[in-house]
Amino acid sequence: MTEDARYEMLWDCKYCGQKKLLGLTHRFCASCGAPQDPGARYFPSDADKVAVADHPFVGADVGCAACGTFVSRAAKCCTNCGGPLAGGKDVQLRGEEVRADAAAFAQGQKGALAPNLYQGQAPPPPPAPPAKKSSLGLILGILGGVLVLALVALLVSVFWRKSGTFEVAGHTWLRTIDVETYGATRKEAWCDELPGGAKVVSRKREERSKEKVQDGEDCQVKRKDLGDGTFKQVRECQPRYKSKAVMDDRCTFEVMAWKRARTLKAEGKSLEPAPAWPRASLRTGTCEGCEREGARDEKYEVLFTSDGAEHACAMPEAKWRAFTKGQRVEGKARVVTGGLDCASLR
Repeated sequence: MTEDARYEMLWDCKYCGQKKLLGLTHRFCASCGAPQDPGARYFPSDADKVAVADHPFVGADVGCAACGTFVSRAAKCCTNCGGPLAGGKDVQLRGEEVRADAAAFAQGQKGALAPNLYQGQAPPPPPAPPAKKSSLGLILGILGGVLVLALVALLVSVFWRKSGTFEVAGHTWLRTIDVETYGATRKEAWCDELPGGAKVVSRKREERSKEKVQDGEDCQVKRKDLGDGTFKQVRECQPRYKSKAVMDDRCTFEVMAWKRARTLKAEGKSLEPAPAWPRASLRTGTCEGCEREGARDEKYEVLFTSDGAEHACAMPEAKWRAFTKGQRVEGKARVVTGGLDCASLR
């Protein structure tokens, strides 16, 4: 932030019409002698600026409690009536002017004073703008109603159930074993993160991340009324940033590793014979082309019928074995979708 020299506000005499009197220098009209009205002060254009040299700032002008005349805060008593200045009100300040750094200031408006800036009081909040009549509220209301109906329908489909009797129609089971083979596996990684023993096949440049870098700055100039017939002009700048890609090397490489080659499967549709794991002859070891068992998985389902519809319930093997074909059990079905609630079976 860079602060320039102070400058004089301007004012026009409402009695004789004298224009562009200086706010600090001309406490009285240079033409007719009328006292300055602090409320008539305004910011000058750039061409009319007059710098204030060697004048100490003592604060905003203060109004005499007896006659209402505004005088310098450095005064010991009112220069109009001689009354004491204790209890007097601060002069009303003009609202701040802001322009872009390269833009010029024109002559300021003469009526835009900052409201209620007396004795440190905060300005009242601006009145709320009148509500605009629009069809947006109606549209939002309709959409809200549709969403509520959709939510109700979803809840009904999930939670509305009816009791019924279901007959065990059969059993199914499936067991699988993944077979992994040891050999060269092609992968990709950042070149500075390659595992030991990796053989690089190719390399290319890719965006790895983003970084924020400064890309100049945005500046504006502010004018602030000091309340004593002068104003200060301040230039404020904020850094401007942009996103920049950070490039790095991406490698395709080969490394010896275990990878899934095939899946062995065993399945059945009854309790007997008992479920068993599939068998295979594997070439074990850590040589290239050697094999080993990988992940195992198993799935057990009981089939139920009711009113001509068939339902399947997955469950652990122990519970799966507890049901016998032809057995009738009580449970609940979803009214909307007709699906069996497997957790409700008794």
